[in-house]
Amino acid sequence: MTKLRALIGLIFIAILVYSGLWYTSAFKAEKEAARQLADLRDKGLRVEHGKIKLSGFPYRIVLTIDGLSIKTRAEGLDFGAESVTLISHLWTPGHWMAEARTTSLEAAQGAIALKDGYMRASFKRHSEKQAVIAIDSLTTDDFTIEAAPGIDGPISLKNWQLFLRYDGEAEPTDGLYEKRFLDFKLTLDSGNRFEVMGGVMGPGLKDWTPGALGTWRDAGGLVEFDTIDLAVRGARVKGNGSLTVDENFMPLGSASLAVAGGPALADYLKEFGVDTGDALSNLGSQAETMQFMAQMGILSINNGSVLRLKPLVEE
Repeated sequence: MTKLRALIGLIFIAILVYSGLWYTSAFKAEKEAARQLADLRDKGLRVEHGKIKLSGFPYRIVLTIDGLSIKTRAEGLDFGAESVTLISHLWTPGHWMAEARTTSLEAAQGAIALKDGYMRASFKRHSEKQAVIAIDSLTTDDFTIEAAPGIDGPISLKNWQLFLRYDGEAEPTDGLYEKRFLDFKLTLDSGNRFEVMGGVMGPGLKDWTPGALGTWRDAGGLVEFDTIDLAVRGARVKGNGSLTVDENFMPLGSASLAVAGGPALADYLKEFGVDTGDALSNLGSQAETMQFMAQMGILSINNGSVLRLKPLVEE
């Protein structure tokens, strides 16, 4: 009987200790979420949201943010969600899962617009300035690209994934460019497969204005595409490239791509308003290296103009 009482006492104490730890961690997470949103405001972003609700005891720590809206001052980025739910556990304080419902995203002055009924993400913090984020739409089929350069109407995607690795402590790679603070990997599958991997150099871009974009460019801002891999309708494209903007905020960059199945690729690009003319018509099943260049408002293939480009931001 004495042993039973001792066991019950230990269980009771363990419950009290666990409950104390859970509530301490949960309230700390709630305050941290509010602080992070306030920090975004301090950095110049427009942040609005409803209540931050805490739940999940005893197994999970769950924070639900109603009506979240994050916008840049100019029309650079506009993210909105009916609700965002953040989920973690007492034993995984640096790892959070996120679920966003009825989401929308607009970027680059509305040139890119996305919608999704349900989106999920995994956020893992390695240090104060280092984190890994993975985002996808699970297997739902309601993710829609409403607008993007070259498309005439909405496009639905069922399988896609975006991986981001942020490193605020990264050192410059050489004397010419700023540090590479963000690595990314994007995969899309809508019957045609597309994968791109790379990173972003330069200072953080906090707004989509001529001033902010010019500062990023002048400080060595560069988007590197380490791997570009496209498989579409019998065509295959593989290679790498880089991109920045010129003094008129036009795309400026180049890519070296091995292309097989040129006619099939040309037909596909024509659906997006890109007429490659004869540049790809003579390419057979054997891959041939082609030079793509964006310069002075013109996209060219092997020095032949195929598309007139627009500025990435209006002055």
